[in-house]
Amino acid sequence: MGKFRTWLAIAMILAGAQLAWAAPYASYTFDFYGNPVPAPQAYTARGIIDGPSLGTLPLREPRDLAVSPAGEILIADTGNNRILRLNSDFELIQIIDGFWHGDTWDTFAAPVALYVTERERLYVADRDNARLVELTTDGELVRVIGPPKADLPGTLPENFNYRPFKVAVDQGGRIYVLADGIYEGLLEFDVDGNFRGFLGAPPVRPTILERFWAKIATREQRKRMALFLPTEYTTVDLDERGFLYVAEFNQIRRLNPSGTDVLRRNGFFEPIGDVPTAPEYRVSEEIPSTSFIDIAARPGGLYSVLDRQRGRIFTYESDGHLLYVFGGLGTTEATFRVPVALDVLGETILVVDRGANRVVVFEPTVYAQLIHAAIREYQGGHYDRSAELWGEVLRLNLNYDLAYTGIGSALLRQDRFAEAMANFRLGNNREQYSKAFSLYRREVMAKNFGKVMAVLLVALAAALVGRGLRPRLARVEAAATRPQPVPNRQSFWPSLLYAKHVIFHPYDGFWDLKHEKRGTMGAALTIVGLVALTYVVMRQYTGFIFNPRDLSRLNVLVELLSVLVPFFLWAVVNWALTTLMDGKGTLRDIIIATAYALVPFVLINLPLTLVSNYLTMEEGTFYHFFRIAAALWTAYLIFIGMAVTHDYEKGKNFWTCLLTIVGIGVVLFIGLLFIHVINVVVGFISSVYAELVLRL
Repeated sequence: MGKFRTWLAIAMILAGAQLAWAAPYASYTFDFYGNPVPAPQAYTARGIIDGPSLGTLPLREPRDLAVSPAGEILIADTGNNRILRLNSDFELIQIIDGFWHGDTWDTFAAPVALYVTERERLYVADRDNARLVELTTDGELVRVIGPPKADLPGTLPENFNYRPFKVAVDQGGRIYVLADGIYEGLLEFDVDGNFRGFLGAPPVRPTILERFWAKIATREQRKRMALFLPTEYTTVDLDERGFLYVAEFNQIRRLNPSGTDVLRRNGFFEPIGDVPTAPEYRVSEEIPSTSFIDIAARPGGLYSVLDRQRGRIFTYESDGHLLYVFGGLGTTEATFRVPVALDVLGETILVVDRGANRVVVFEPTVYAQLIHAAIREYQGGHYDRSAELWGEVLRLNLNYDLAYTGIGSALLRQDRFAEAMANFRLGNNREQYSKAFSLYRREVMAKNFGKVMAVLLVALAAALVGRGLRPRLARVEAAATRPQPVPNRQSFWPSLLYAKHVIFHPYDGFWDLKHEKRGTMGAALTIVGLVALTYVVMRQYTGFIFNPRDLSRLNVLVELLSVLVPFFLWAVVNWALTTLMDGKGTLRDIIIATAYALVPFVLINLPLTLVSNYLTMEEGTFYHFFRIAAALWTAYLIFIGMAVTHDYEKGKNFWTCLLTIVGIGVVLFIGLLFIHVINVVVGFISSVYAELVLRL
């Protein structure tokens, strides 16, 4: 049995590698940081459906297809004004190019959308005839539903030209239609075909600049401005539970019967197609942004969406995690020219290519089948089997984060908390990691209660001993705060310890730093070094739950400079500015005052970094509270320190600090501009030198 599994794994790996090599497009997912991660091919093209393969006229601008509960495929051959009916083996069994309407033979005029209900009723959006046609799957007429009629004036736009382009019907017989020029959402019809209103209007998203101009514009200017209209939905589909899936550009929504969006978005990113933060897929003039044209709800909460701009198909599970991506634009049989629609037959995906006048049939690889099976087993409560299948997925793709989450979820159900935590960490799932850690922490505390109590008793004894040493520490502190007869000989340790007095008594402390010479440059630079070190420690050793950074790309030198450069820029810019505004502080005074003001950052964040490794996500309120407290305390001390150092009133000090921040931005801009000019000059000199060398 062991040898059989080994050979099976090797066969799957080789099959996945072969399929990945053969496909004319890349397959990938996105990691927690938005980077595209290569993945085995999930689907490969197994054939095409066109006129010659069906033994009929060539397809002409097909626009949609639908799969019936019986497994039949119906294709809207829009340009030929007909509907092709195929069996599950992709064989043509009927051409529906019209129907008897009473004693009259009626025909279609641009049938652009199809939908088949559980009762085997076929709904056709007959666009140019401005109607919906309900047929049996054999092509017999059931009824014709004309344009919507509003009972109240103003419900529909004036001079409304009804052109339906998508239709869906729920289990109760309610009909949902998308029509050109309708921005209010879905047109809803009742069982009898009567118009009942709109459902799920897309939200309006004017930019901040548009809102600003609308506020300050005159009445005449507002009339000339473009209206803040929502975007139109591009597609609609119904899942097995009766929820509506709709899409607009790169946004997906799942609407309940009241029109509220209930789509889960628990993945690393919202279901938006390609992540714009990824450098390889960043939006540009050459590579347009994702724009969804169709969506197919699948069993088990899965849904696949078709991107018309890049010809890619994105499949998500019910929580919003991206499962896989495949497809692309091109001229081969496995790529598309103008993809417009998709649907599923079991696990087979059918894509309508309007530009090539055909339907491309995609079959799942072993990789996709394992993913689907693992999700089904978990939803069915078979957690052990689900973990085994996710393990097989990892054999094909070690970078698949969702597989680690799936294994961790199965282990969590088995009360194997430490192992679950390890897998959730590999899968970058902080929410589930927090749940597992909470249970693991409770288990450890229960097992080691006696040791914990012993540690607490030792800590209490240490505190009592510390009380006995308090007088001695008080003498040391008094020596640190006692006026020094010779300021230049202020020793290092007393000046460093004087920071305690400064942060709790800022007005007296900063006065003494400047006028009584209680602070030294050595102590100040030591504090700045501690701040930089604390920042590096925070970036690297903050608990996993509260640390979303990619530690593999952490550069200690860059992190240190990100503290030291702003600090010294603040000191220099503030000194340069205050010399023009009657400031009384020297550059040395500014450096010392600013450094001592940063002490709360060290005192709070260093222990907080350690504590963060033992907190859960629900306890993060305390973590964030102390981080904010450290930042506010530090900012307050810097403000008071600058006011005392320069002998400014509060108002003047506020504007001085604000202008200092602006000045830092100007200095950074000039510095970056200078570096850019130097790079251009060096590049020009290098090219001239290379040209001379090649010619001579």
